[in-house]
Amino acid sequence: MEANGTTIHVDVAGHGAPVLLVPGAGGDARQYVELARLLAENHTVIAYDRRNNARSPLQQDWAETSVEQHAGDIVALLETLGTERCVVYGNSTGALIALAAVLKAPSLFSGAVLHEPALLSVLANPDDAMASVQPIIAAGMETDGLAGGAEAFVRFAAGDAAALLSPDFIEALRANARVLLEAEFGAFASWMPGPEAMAGSSVPLAVLSAEQTAPFFVEAAEWIASRAGVSRRTVPGGHMGFLDHRVELAAAIDGMFSAVPQYD
Repeated sequence: MEANGTTIHVDVAGHGAPVLLVPGAGGDARQYVELARLLAENHTVIAYDRRNNARSPLQQDWAETSVEQHAGDIVALLETLGTERCVVYGNSTGALIALAAVLKAPSLFSGAVLHEPALLSVLANPDDAMASVQPIIAAGMETDGLAGGAEAFVRFAAGDAAALLSPDFIEALRANARVLLEAEFGAFASWMPGPEAMAGSSVPLAVLSAEQTAPFFVEAAEWIASRAGVSRRTVPGGHMGFLDHRVELAAAIDGMFSAVPQYD
């Protein structure tokens, strides 16, 4: 599909109230393949490869991006599809993009599930968070260049669940390593939503952190939850728990359809 001045690969499956899945690192919908299959039993599931990632073609603007640009892609995609209000789910940096889209165009969304949001800009000590991943990336780059750095980072983030990432996903991640490490990494780490916009949001939010996760992800989730006036919830698994705990994540997404919208 053409949306917001770029070409985006989109997968649509199932029938029922729509759910949009926003991928994190790698920008590849295939990380959600099993979660999408489960959700498609009761929902129309829209999953897409973010601009300049995976099956979406690499364009000349790949070297510079922002959370707001990716949020604009979501808004344009949904408007082009003409879907009814949907629940949006995002993991890690995908949660930031989902949140930015909800704040930008609330009329398109009936709810949002923010799972392990990587909102580093609000941390008391953001350098500590970066310091925990930089040696992992550096070690991967030392042995296999940018591709090795990107793969090492995502495997570290996924933990034991990394074994469930498909070979196609890993191949695309390595091919688009420059996008992740040179364009997205810094731009996404510096993004911060306005507290006033958070407090005034009319879209119901579920803010989830994982049982096995780094303290800074819990801190980021708490920041969002407190400003949105909701309680942070803990779900099983690690940072990419949608890989090995998809039933629990699907239930959290399903639960948003029973939330009462706070707008007309």
